[in-house]
Amino acid sequence: MNTQEETQVALASGELAGTIEEGIHVFRGVPYAAPPVGDLRWRPPQPVAGWRGVRDAKSSGPSAWQLRTQIEDFMAGLVKGVGHGLMRRLLIRAAMRFMSAPEQSEDCLYLNVRSPDLSASLPVMVWIHGGDHQDGSGSEPFYDSNVLPTLGVVLVTINYRLGLMGYFCHPELTEESDQDVSGNYGTLDQIAALKWVKENIGHFGGDPANVTIFGESAGGESVAHMLTSPLARGLFHRAVLQSPANSAQMQYMSRPVLFHRSAESAGEDFASRLVGDDAPQLDRLRAMPAQHLVKAVQNMEGDLGSYYPVIDGYVLPYSPFECFQRGLEAKVPIMVGSNSDEGSLTWPMMSTPLISHRLQDVKPDDIADLIRAEFGEDAPRIFELYPGLEKGTSAAQAEILGDSMFGAKAYFYAARHAGNGESAFLYYFTNTSPLKNQTAGAFHAAEIPYVFGSEVAIFPIDDAGRELSGKMSRYWRNFAFNGDPADQDLPPWQAFGEDVNAWMVLGPELGQKAVDKTEKYAILNRRLQRELAEIG
Repeated sequence: MNTQEETQVALASGELAGTIEEGIHVFRGVPYAAPPVGDLRWRPPQPVAGWRGVRDAKSSGPSAWQLRTQIEDFMAGLVKGVGHGLMRRLLIRAAMRFMSAPEQSEDCLYLNVRSPDLSASLPVMVWIHGGDHQDGSGSEPFYDSNVLPTLGVVLVTINYRLGLMGYFCHPELTEESDQDVSGNYGTLDQIAALKWVKENIGHFGGDPANVTIFGESAGGESVAHMLTSPLARGLFHRAVLQSPANSAQMQYMSRPVLFHRSAESAGEDFASRLVGDDAPQLDRLRAMPAQHLVKAVQNMEGDLGSYYPVIDGYVLPYSPFECFQRGLEAKVPIMVGSNSDEGSLTWPMMSTPLISHRLQDVKPDDIADLIRAEFGEDAPRIFELYPGLEKGTSAAQAEILGDSMFGAKAYFYAARHAGNGESAFLYYFTNTSPLKNQTAGAFHAAEIPYVFGSEVAIFPIDDAGRELSGKMSRYWRNFAFNGDPADQDLPPWQAFGEDVNAWMVLGPELGQKAVDKTEKYAILNRRLQRELAEIG
């Protein structure tokens, strides 16, 4: 029987036993906070309790409760979009159906650590997973790779509370809070994980004074929240925002803003649907099984069917956009970027090509009026820049969704951070599936396996892709070491600024160059400026 070699570390809370895999010390399912169950549901994370003896750290902890609806649609589109043939698609879908679903639990505050040397003092990289703040975990197969640790970093991947369990707001929760806030429990979990890293990573060979946070989509948005929140200051030293989403950056806890009503109001309506209008509602909600609550969310629509981080004045004093605009973000080097076809798989799941609650289920015939209402005098130029948009073609809607939701926001962060006197490195990922029938392009999240050096059957890769992956892993590793992605063996990558208004293009033609997106992003970000002005 082939058994893996065991490895151990001793923390203040107790001893852990992990495994050595490919020469890397791997510890899975490490608790970083107390289980947020019972009376701790919808409360800030509490310190982890100690244990006696040696705790097994060879398997991942449960994931947070998942919404699962959009992620399944995304994966179905991905299987087809990367160009797999019919038989291959059927085999992959069958395998996905028969794979055991990951355990979901409120008891989900666990992380995983991979270290090449327990006695060293190496840079630390902390990954915050994406999934629209509703899905995902730090133990996804895409992150199950030793490539980054082999390059000399300690890699940490974390779980955090999601959806209703992570971001539920309610006046009764606000009233019981010492800070008069509710929601953002998942964001507080991320901060708690970073505090755990600061206190414990030295035992795993990591340097607590050299921590890089990185994440994609909702994880990239979460990195923006860490750059925004005063509660996270001093807990990290560099940040990478991969396709940072803006799913609900403008939602406020206690007041309506733009097309969002207050999160507390939505929370009250959700509670009334489940337990009636009579106060107090909170005790009855806390007494309900988590499965019952999650099922209720899955059956609801609109703002009663999804829950996101909110601007509460405490955890998040401002939206990240406003924070960067005011120059109040954390003064650390950042890397930020997006993919060339962000909307190819995400647009079919959306009701509108713009993140807006003004219209729902926008039909092709409505697109022209929507663009004119949202962009005013810029609308004629938008129609020129996105051919087919005026008629509502799918390709044009997918492109403007990807640009407005991800690309323009990445550019905004880079330009503002550089304008505030800080280092910002901007990238644009263009690599596509090598299969001849691929239609997804460089889709949303396509860069993740290249960064981690992971090979998963659903993501086809050829030798050229592996070479690109090796270079991208080194860029990310270099940035974690010293805040600059370049080295003498890689194509140069200069920091973004007035004199360097160019992207590092990560694709078949690797190198820093101009990308034909600047005017599009400028117009899209003027819309963002109008929204910020409306908030006041």
